[in-house]
Amino acid sequence: MRLAITIAVIGLLAACGRQAPAPPRQPATPAALAAHSAEFRREVIEVVEGVHVAIGFGIANSILLEGDDGVIVVDTMESAESARAVLTEFRKLTDKPVKAIIYTHSHPDHIGGAGVFAQGAGEVAVYAQRRLRANMEKTSIELQAAITRRALRMYGTQLSPEGVVNLGVGPFIDIRDGSTTDTLQPTREFDDTLEDTVAGIRFQLVHAPGETDDQLFVWLPERRILLPGDNIYKAFPNLYTIRGTSYRDPRTWADSIDRMRAFKPAVLVPSHTRPLVGEPAIAATLTDYRDAIRYVHDQTLRMINLGRTPDEIAATLKLPAHLAASPWLQAFYGTPAWSARSIYAGNLGWYDGNPSMLKPLPPDETARRMVELAGGVEALAERIDAAERAGEHQWALQLSDYLLRVQPDHAGGKQARIAALRALGEAEANPNARHWYLMSAGELAGEFTLPGRIVTPTPAMLARMPVARFFDGMAVHLDAEASADTVTAVGFEFTDSGERYTYIVRRGVSEVVPELRPDADIVVRVSAQVFKEMLARLRNPALTIAGDFEVVKGGKLGFVRFMRLFVPVEG
Repeated sequence: MRLAITIAVIGLLAACGRQAPAPPRQPATPAALAAHSAEFRREVIEVVEGVHVAIGFGIANSILLEGDDGVIVVDTMESAESARAVLTEFRKLTDKPVKAIIYTHSHPDHIGGAGVFAQGAGEVAVYAQRRLRANMEKTSIELQAAITRRALRMYGTQLSPEGVVNLGVGPFIDIRDGSTTDTLQPTREFDDTLEDTVAGIRFQLVHAPGETDDQLFVWLPERRILLPGDNIYKAFPNLYTIRGTSYRDPRTWADSIDRMRAFKPAVLVPSHTRPLVGEPAIAATLTDYRDAIRYVHDQTLRMINLGRTPDEIAATLKLPAHLAASPWLQAFYGTPAWSARSIYAGNLGWYDGNPSMLKPLPPDETARRMVELAGGVEALAERIDAAERAGEHQWALQLSDYLLRVQPDHAGGKQARIAALRALGEAEANPNARHWYLMSAGELAGEFTLPGRIVTPTPAMLARMPVARFFDGMAVHLDAEASADTVTAVGFEFTDSGERYTYIVRRGVSEVVPELRPDADIVVRVSAQVFKEMLARLRNPALTIAGDFEVVKGGKLGFVRFMRLFVPVEG
């Protein structure tokens, strides 16, 4: 009882002492997004002596630390091609060899060109937080198809140059037809902190989970230089990314920024957007950034406790005026609304508390009934067209969901949906939303189709990846319907690595055993490298199975049938 009274008194005092709110800042506009492109002028900046950052060569930055007899490269771009462009510029500054590479985290735009920087440099140490390896492999193998498809839409890869203003944290993604990745596996891993000296540069690596759970920041203590990775950049943070992500806990992200603040940095060099110099400016920026994260997290939980749904929270949650005014917190990447939805799901899961959502009708059935309720297909089409002509683009878009699910080729419905998507895209200041609208319009209009993948791994990169992870990739491609009545075990003997595995399919379920089982129905011999290249589609599967696989038990036709159970996912 005393506790309740105390809390009530504190609340009353706080209410009495409130200042008048500052006038709200207007939402970001397409014009503001265009002005934001100045952040990404293509150049290599000397931030302070011996510290250079390449900006504008791709979506991310690459940072060069010059030491006595070598250099350290922090983050290595999204592709081998963009890495070569950056390395060419770095070589104009120094010809000292690359002694070490530091990955700030596992996202592909920070690790994709590592092999380029290490080429010809002898033994190059690759530093990373211990969780990076597993996260990197999960993205590149298990979720490659889905992440690729969603990333293409988010980054606007098929749009014309005029359609892409910028990406919010970079000018463009330097991935096109024929692009390759050359990621190196980490050689120096750590859990919480690691301190080392390379080429006379003393540095500390600190685990700082935020945008990823393997995020780190780099601290150069003698010069008070902070390299924060992606835990801060000049845009509202991507507490949730619409290309898809596991939960990003805002509390730990804010805690990581607090850990950075405690060092009192004098120089800040992010892995996206431009550097910031001066302790007061950096302290204020870091404080506002963590406050915005905590505000969105805490207020979302407050509204959850008040019984509000994700839709209700997303519609009402706004940053306070002083944070909304910060140039570092404009919604050019993440948004408070998307973040609120993610926080809800991250804490309570998918169920919003509405009993109608416990066992909802299937989407096709819901759409059929909604069309009937509207008076039929043509009646709904007229309503969609009227909404679009009235400028109610979001309503037209939502109504077209029902119509096109029932009649996907309805010409009027498609045209209205395309018009709504384009209108929403052109009016949108958030690049991720803008691109998704415009890409969806282009796809529906038949102007382009999404490619099956956007980058190709090099054979050298595949050689560095464990073969067990490729079996994980096979498991998520097993066609459950096609294998519903199948019970079989296939043994693999890898001639180059000496590894042996048995892959068991048991009525739609996979089990992989790291040994050759004597009861295997089929046993094949092949080099692990050939096997990886086939699964990565660097080799034609039919020709590879015919020419490179030796069947030592069972028949080759049976093995072909087995492999056909694993349906490759395109586009």
